[in-house]
Amino acid sequence: MPAVQDDEWTVAESHSLNEMEAEGVSADWLARKWMNVADDMALIPENNVRVVEENGIVRVEVSVYLMECMRGH
Repeated sequence: MPAVQDDEWTVAESHSLNEMEAEGVSADWLARKWMNVADDMALIPENNVRVVEENGIVRVEVSVYLMECMRGH
């Protein structure tokens, strides 16, 4: 599978750091959750999941390949 380009990512979920702290959730926990999903779909997790933290917001972005698998395409 070719490398994922910047325009081939989609936001899977997004949370404020305050919200995550209140729920006891870390960015690492979210990353592991989505990496497990990628692994279950027979995709390389490190190539299909990334976590971006900007301005107090944590976004989990997944490749379009992973999102298409989740949607059953």
